[in-house]
Amino acid sequence: MSTTVFAETPSLDDAVEAPVRACRASDTLRVPLGRSGVDLVPLFANGYALTTQDNSHFDREGLEVEFVAGQDLPAQVESFLRCETPILRATQGQLQLVAELTAQVPGSDMVAIYHHGWSSGADHLVARDGLVTPEDLSGKRIAIGAFSPQLDLLAHLEDSAQRQGLRDDAADWVSPELVFSEHAHGLYDDSPGARFFDDERIDAALMGWDDALVLTSGGERGTGAEGSVAGAHIPLSTRSASRVVSHAYVVRRDYLEANRDQVERFIAALFGAEEVVRERVATGVVDWDAVAEHVLGDAAETASAETLWSHVETVGLQGNVNWANPDHPRSFASINRELGRGLQSLGLISQPWSLEVAALDYGSIAEGIFDQRRVALPDFDQEEAARVIDQSRADGNLDERTVTRFTITFDPNQTGFPAAQYADDFDEVIGAATRYGGAVFTVEGHADPLKYLQRRHEGAGEEELRAIRQSTENLSLSRAREVRESLVAYADREGVMLDESQFVTEGRGLHEPATGLCDGDPCPPQTEAEWRSNMRVVVRAVRMEAESSAFSPPHEW
Repeated sequence: MSTTVFAETPSLDDAVEAPVRACRASDTLRVPLGRSGVDLVPLFANGYALTTQDNSHFDREGLEVEFVAGQDLPAQVESFLRCETPILRATQGQLQLVAELTAQVPGSDMVAIYHHGWSSGADHLVARDGLVTPEDLSGKRIAIGAFSPQLDLLAHLEDSAQRQGLRDDAADWVSPELVFSEHAHGLYDDSPGARFFDDERIDAALMGWDDALVLTSGGERGTGAEGSVAGAHIPLSTRSASRVVSHAYVVRRDYLEANRDQVERFIAALFGAEEVVRERVATGVVDWDAVAEHVLGDAAETASAETLWSHVETVGLQGNVNWANPDHPRSFASINRELGRGLQSLGLISQPWSLEVAALDYGSIAEGIFDQRRVALPDFDQEEAARVIDQSRADGNLDERTVTRFTITFDPNQTGFPAAQYADDFDEVIGAATRYGGAVFTVEGHADPLKYLQRRHEGAGEEELRAIRQSTENLSLSRAREVRESLVAYADREGVMLDESQFVTEGRGLHEPATGLCDGDPCPPQTEAEWRSNMRVVVRAVRMEAESSAFSPPHEW
């Protein structure tokens, strides 16, 4: 194992040594090539080569594009400052680190131009046995690659925990202690996986899917098989948090001003290539050898190259329109705020940085391109998802699999959940649903037990009490459905398309009163506040990492 040690939090300011040079017009556009499945799209647009091939999408747009492969973030930033590669290819969390540096460097302004898409299963948090929920990582020691894409998932964990504490009026979350490694990938040298494997003082580590698979023996719980860590499991990944790690291109502002037409033609070629790539993946017509060679650096890694694609979601034209719209819950601006807060809380940046999206008319740029985004095809098998949730509840681990939850209260005899009254609650749930695209959301109705308790106190028979219980289950299910319908309708009016199959309704009746159970029955409320606390609908996001039968992510359609 390498002896590389970061004595303090690594910064790009220390890692980057390059003067800023002004950008000018250029016939050849040099662009970094990343190590993610989304990079299949630009590589295909160039004819599966590092330089533009005849009749490729870039060639048909009259472009000469040269890809630079294998650069880590500091090397990318150095080339960016020198304007050798005026475009940066990074996640939005990484861009927050870059902004911390470029804010001090006149002439290096970044402007966002293109959203590749999301990590959808590529990034995992692996934890030791006993640390079963993200909340269990409070104050723990977490290994992560310096400047790695997994910083986005870490920042999301931190920001979500902080905001959940504010919602629940709790202050017990302690930011984790971070242990930085030189490399982000592999189970050798100085990497998060190697540190987790070799050092029991490391409680958790952030890594790619392939390293996580080895350490957990391919399941949620490691078995202690060779290469794995006994009890190692995955409490959070981008399979559930599938709209958290956002891959993007930004360009130097001075280069955009001097080469706007070239940049727009570059984006148009990406839109066209993305459409064709998804069709070719579905029909099995992809040069995976070339993808493995240029993206992974090894032409023999074709199986890994195919898996890279299966762990991302590209977003196309409509996704970029949404991303550029500051009012969309997963806009560039919204993600920046979220990740910026988390990285600041972790001490990795001094403040959240507000970055700019270029004023581009994506519709005009993509003229003639038919955007094949799905409109109504469901990702989830609701019956199977409901079965998984029922089994988790029976096994007693539903809370462990819950990544976030919200409580919506109602008044006695209330019917309906109007947006005018519940807009703030709905906004919270919609925001979570757009972040956790791979989680099932249970909408659980709960009921007021007062009538049941009064009749039991008055000596009502078991048949009547059973009838009251059944009535409360029916009523609570009805309220859960009303919340779901009102939520979906509100999202539609706000211009946010929710996957309705992601929401499973349940009528919990008197099974889980907020006041607790006393000898199997609801505990009698002692105050009006306790009485009202039972009148609620709980919305929870339940991770589906190990439930492939319940969830078919976007790369499978």
